[in-house]
Amino acid sequence: MVGRRVVTLVPPLLLSLKAAAALSAPNMMSTRRRQTLGSAELRDTVQRASSKQSLNTRGIVWLEHLNLVVGDMDTARKFYIDLLGLSQDDNKKHVNLGQQQFHLDATGEFPTRVTGSVGLAVPSLSRLRERLPQAKKDLDSSLFDVISSGEDMMTISCPWGNTFHLYDLESENALLENSAGDNKMTKFHSRLGVYGDQRMAVRGQPGIRFVEISCPPDTIRCIENFYEELIGCQATRSETEETVSVLVGPGVHFVYNESSELDDESIAQMQSVHACVYIPEFETTYKRLKEKDLIWTNPRFTHLDSCDNWEEAAACRTFRFKDIIDARTGETVLELEHETRPMTHGQYMKVPRYRPN
Repeated sequence: MVGRRVVTLVPPLLLSLKAAAALSAPNMMSTRRRQTLGSAELRDTVQRASSKQSLNTRGIVWLEHLNLVVGDMDTARKFYIDLLGLSQDDNKKHVNLGQQQFHLDATGEFPTRVTGSVGLAVPSLSRLRERLPQAKKDLDSSLFDVISSGEDMMTISCPWGNTFHLYDLESENALLENSAGDNKMTKFHSRLGVYGDQRMAVRGQPGIRFVEISCPPDTIRCIENFYEELIGCQATRSETEETVSVLVGPGVHFVYNESSELDDESIAQMQSVHACVYIPEFETTYKRLKEKDLIWTNPRFTHLDSCDNWEEAAACRTFRFKDIIDARTGETVLELEHETRPMTHGQYMKVPRYRPN
């Protein structure tokens, strides 16, 4: 690992100072956009990774939700519900897309921002475009923006600067094809069938198709090894070896993308983001991570769960880890909190309230 660059994560106090300097009053937002591969390249990347995935699955089997800190809930609802068309959950802080969710919280902390982007499969871009004029009025004083718009995809910025790539299922559904096979399941799983690996749909539905995360140069192999060796995930590296796609559900990926522009501001704004995932080998993975001193109880969520020892994790059916390390040296490469649950958790594959819009 000679010459490998490793991120120095920002300590909490320094994080607050850096974030305060970076975020502008009164809305506490930086106007600088994050780096992203772009909607078309990311689509090609995750479709390529999907075509290579094995039918023998370990590691992460389902990405249930992303948790983001927002500036205020009223603005968040205008963006996620009124514009994007997500459905309000029974829990007023949760919004639903297919079988997945965003958990949003206005904690008074600085709004979080994913360093790369989030890719969503939405029911209809044409209907979403009809809602744009009102959204531009409602979100006028924020960082909301339409960055690019094509026939079957669109890239927008949320009110706090997160980049969202939107993929149109209406046009994708019009291209559904069936294989020449005689049985229904063969047709469903053909290349562009209902559950085909070349679709942007999530299990045939709208959903969170990918989360793109920027990482420092020369760290892709470390990230790939971490997920493969410690979590048991399938990972597909790009031909340029600057991107790795980690399978986190049926056709769902974390896409790690090397960026030379990743800085302290970006790291600070990403550190409160967390992803809730499910794994089949819960106890084995817990003990493997515990040996590396990676298990972490988030003080923000002690009313929900704790995992300082195996008995706590087993009782809560949850453990958390946030440091992604070089498995060989133990050095931290970057941070992303994983709220990790077993497939025997009572909320595994729950069906949230969702009405396509």
